[in-house]
Amino acid sequence: MKIGTIGTSMITGEFLKGIQMADGVECAAVHSREKKRGELFAKKYGVRKVYTELEELYADKTIDLIYIASPNSLHYQQAKRALEHGKHVVCEKPFTVYSEESEELIRMAKERNLFLIEGITTMYMPNYRVVKEQLPTIGKVKIILCTFCQYSSRYDQFRDGENPNIFNPEFAGGALMDINLYNIYFVVGLYGKPERVHYFPQKAENGIDTSGILILEYPEFLCQCTGAKDVWCENSVQLLGEKGYILVPAESNRCDEVTVVTKSDRKTYNLHTMGHWCIEVQEIMKMIQNQDFEDCNRRLKTTLQVVETLEMARKSAGMCF
Repeated sequence: MKIGTIGTSMITGEFLKGIQMADGVECAAVHSREKKRGELFAKKYGVRKVYTELEELYADKTIDLIYIASPNSLHYQQAKRALEHGKHVVCEKPFTVYSEESEELIRMAKERNLFLIEGITTMYMPNYRVVKEQLPTIGKVKIILCTFCQYSSRYDQFRDGENPNIFNPEFAGGALMDINLYNIYFVVGLYGKPERVHYFPQKAENGIDTSGILILEYPEFLCQCTGAKDVWCENSVQLLGEKGYILVPAESNRCDEVTVVTKSDRKTYNLHTMGHWCIEVQEIMKMIQNQDFEDCNRRLKTTLQVVETLEMARKSAGMCF
């Protein structure tokens, strides 16, 4: 399988490192608006072709799959064009800005018998499956606490008057869409879409949320998701039940280990044998190579629920892109 990438960011590089560890897969082309940047990136990862025009990448008949790691607001149109050209698509989170865009892409992929997959590390982690399996151990869950605060390398630029994509409303940036999304995925992947959503953002002068607290209301429990790009701290996920609790002492996108605590026992699990990016890539490639559309469609259902939850959050806070 030959892959073409849109984007030359750190995330794209991590994806290509995972590709290099996968059997029968190679990156054959990269796209960058800046030719020199694209050539440097291609040289670093041993890629032969560099395109500066997206349509040339889409039209390349040797490419089987397009990996999209562009600014958030561009995901929908780029994924749509790739599907129209008969390519499988792996699109970085957030999948799309609006749920109707997700629904259209999902319909297109099914009609064309193509794989359409969101690049979201959480859902592929073996330790995340441990959390699912251990939920009965802690009894009825009453509260979930997710904290993911990571000081952005671009926040200082933003404060100095620059306008990086991740803090630009035109590109659907901000803490909710970039980082709190991982917390949402962790919870929605376990329990589905919440009944009610309330987002309390801290906004900059341009209206973008640099941090915020999200409350997800479920019939039997409450969840608090804190996401920030303007501060940092020790991150974790905690699921608190009547018989005990589950602690993930790391960011919700990594799930590095899982500790399950009850009144009579304490056990720690770690099934990871490689980095979270590599795990994600290997699982995605396995899904495609095995033609496992059932798994793909199951994951797309969760993707759509997350996009809908993000819409509910933005609406509650009066945030519009």
